[in-house]
Parts: sequence; structure tokens; C-alpha cells
Amino acid sequence: MPIPLVVALTLLREALRALAFPLHAALYWLRRDAAQQRSREILAHWTSAADGEALSDFLAAHPPRRTDRPHVFLSAGEPSGEAHAVHLLRAVPVSARVRWTCFGGPRMADAGGEVLVPLSNHAVMGVRGALRALPFLVRTFARFLRLLRDDRPDLVVLVDYPGLHLVMATAARRAGVPVIHYIAPQYWAWAPWRMARYRGCVDACLAILPFEPAFFRRSGVPCEYVGHPLLDHLAADPPDRAKVAALRADRWLCLLPGSRRAEIERHLPGMIRVARALREADPDARVLVAHRDPRRAEQIRAILAREGADFVSFTLGEVREKLAAAHVVLAKSGTGSLEAALAGAPTVVVYRLASALLTFAYRHFFSVPWFAAANLIAARTVVPERCFHRDDGWDWAAREVQRLWAGGPARLHCLDHLAEVQTRLGAPGASARVAHWVCGALGLLPEQQR
Repeated sequence: MPIPLVVALTLLREALRALAFPLHAALYWLRRDAAQQRSREILAHWTSAADGEALSDFLAAHPPRRTDRPHVFLSAGEPSGEAHAVHLLRAVPVSARVRWTCFGGPRMADAGGEVLVPLSNHAVMGVRGALRALPFLVRTFARFLRLLRDDRPDLVVLVDYPGLHLVMATAARRAGVPVIHYIAPQYWAWAPWRMARYRGCVDACLAILPFEPAFFRRSGVPCEYVGHPLLDHLAADPPDRAKVAALRADRWLCLLPGSRRAEIERHLPGMIRVARALREADPDARVLVAHRDPRRAEQIRAILAREGADFVSFTLGEVREKLAAAHVVLAKSGTGSLEAALAGAPTVVVYRLASALLTFAYRHFFSVPWFAAANLIAARTVVPERCFHRDDGWDWAAREVQRLWAGGPARLHCLDHLAEVQTRLGAPGASARVAHWVCGALGLLPEQQR
């Protein structure tokens, strides 16, 4: 079939799927109580797949193609995914002689991949963002179809970014190329009916949260927990003890407003409001905004100036020491909140929704009892969390921050259970385990290691 026709039919199929969303949502709403109860049971009783079990099943279904130089297509659709892809590129031994064809960014090229499309430079967020980026996404999909036709890979590995990647995965499977999706999508939290489509798109998914395989295997999707990449970063570059000790000379409230521009705009002004309330109760409290991304520095400084927050310090760069030394962390839900928990910092987790409609969706369609990763991993409330739209959510956050700041049973409960979260995450080595999967799928592992 000509590529333009395949693209047109794919666009039509995706449009019909979007139009069917309200119907799926209505049907889910009718049985949401049962679905939420199942989610609670899974979180309370999950066990990860045994090491190698899912890989053995994958290899049984997809015997490796033996070639002198295996060809892998690797794609990452945003900067965080590109970082994971780079670690994978470096974890696969050079002796494997893998040829990597990539959609991604310059860091993937530096790590040895041939980057055909700069996909990670065009991260898409939300419906509006997807519509604005549609011409680029269509061209990217057409380029992938040409790759399948003219230079067929032996394996497709897609990192996160499920929107475009699931469309690409469908095309790859139709071409007879096995697909591994690294970083399972959070369908267990939102719109779980999408599991049915996901089952038909990928041959295996690799999860970075230990409870996720139980959700995906229940829906018939081969899935294995490979570990969280944060553990790798912390093991490779632990906090400097001298710097942590120096910071602990004062009591700090550390603010983590998120990584994306829209998230920072929604969260940082409210976090400053919480910090003001804390300083009214404790004038000696110090406040810090910590952020890694230099692209967000100008925005953060502008918000601090606009809010008159001259009492808030801002540091750009590595945040590990700041989190390890913080007396309390106020974090937007996401990787930052989990990193704070792994640092042992009592943390309050918030997420401010962009509209009342999203608030309605959260209240009626969210499938699990918590959204903070630490609470989901522990299957209990370890850190206070709240998702909200109105400003009164910040009043709640201020009360929780002051409760943890003051000490007492709430702080002790949080500290006692944060160690359990790290224990349940397991050992470092996520990138090495994904590399093991790739080498297995290419027939590069000795039989006893499969």
C-alpha cells in the first residue's frame, strides 16, 4: 500500500478513536467502582514478574533473526525519554555490533545512534499541542514507514511517549517487526480501557514502577519491571555528604514546581504562597526553588520577581544535595516527588489541574486511590497528596507543610515509611536490564542467560 494512503488511513483511524472517547468514558463510568476496587486489590497484593520470565515468553513468540550486524530502531519523543535512550545505547556492549537508527536528539547521536528525525526536540503535551504539531508528526510517521519498507529493523524499541509511538508500534507489528515499549504508559491510572489497544500494539512493555506489571499482565500485556532509572542516577552520583551537612545548618523548604513551562506557571505561584505562610509561622525557615533545566531559569526568576518572593533562593543545576538536606519538600507530582522521597525528605505532593473539566475527570475517572508515586509503591499514604484546581488547595498544602515542618507523629510516620518505598523499588540497573532485553531479542545472549 502506498505510504501516503497508509498515513491517511492512520489519521482517519486515530480521529475515529478520539471521537469514540466519550463513549468509552461513559461505559467506564458505569463500572468505575468495580474498576477502582480492582486497582486497590492489585496495589495491595502486587508481585513483579520473576526475572527472565517475560523475556523467555517474548523470545518464544519472537525468535531472533540472526544477522551479522543487528539493526535496532530506537525512538524517544521528549528530553526525559532521550536521556533513558542514551543510557540504553551506552549499556548495550559495543561488541554486539548493533546498528542503531533513531528518532530522538543530539545526545542519542553522541551515544552512537544515527538520528533521522529530531523527535525529542518536539515534545508534545495536550490536545492543543498535538494539533499544532500534527504536520511534523505526520511527516515523522511517514519517515518511519519508509524505514520499515527500505531498511527494515530487526527490533523496534520505543521509549515512553505513547501517543505517536503506539501508532508507530502498530505499523511495525504489521511489518512483522517485534516491538518493545520501554516505560509503560500510565493506563492503570487514566482511561484503563486503552489497555485493549495497547495489547495489540506492543509485544512487550518494560515498566519502571514495580506494581505496573500486575496491571498490564492482568490485561494480557507481557510486562516486566526493570527498575527505576532514578536508582541508577543516585547510585552513580550520590549526594555529597559535606554539602548536605552544610545545607542542614539551616532548615530548608525545597520547592519543586515541575519541569515543563506550563507546570511551573501553574505551581510555583501557589508554592510561594505556601512558603509565605510557613515563614509567618517560623521566620527562620529558609526557602529554595531547585531546578535542573537551564531553559526554565528565566521563567522561574520572572515568577519570583512577579510574586515579590525575594525571600526565596533559586539554584540551577543538580538537586540531590538540596533534597537530601531539605527539612520538607513541596513537590509537583512526578519524578521530582519520587526523587525527594528516595532522598528521605518528608514531602507534600500536589498537582494543580488546568481546568474544572480536568478536575471532574480526575474525581470520576481516576482509577487508583493515589497519584503520588511513593504512595502507589507503598500502597498506603506515605506522603500527603492532593490534586486540585482552585486556590484553596494551596491552603491545604500550607497546613500539611507546617505539620511536617513541626515534627511530631505526622513527620515520624512519613520518615518511617520512606525507607520502605526505596526497598520496594529494588536495586539499580534499569538500563542494564533493558539492554539485556535488547540483546536477548537480537539473539545475542548465551542460552543460559535468556
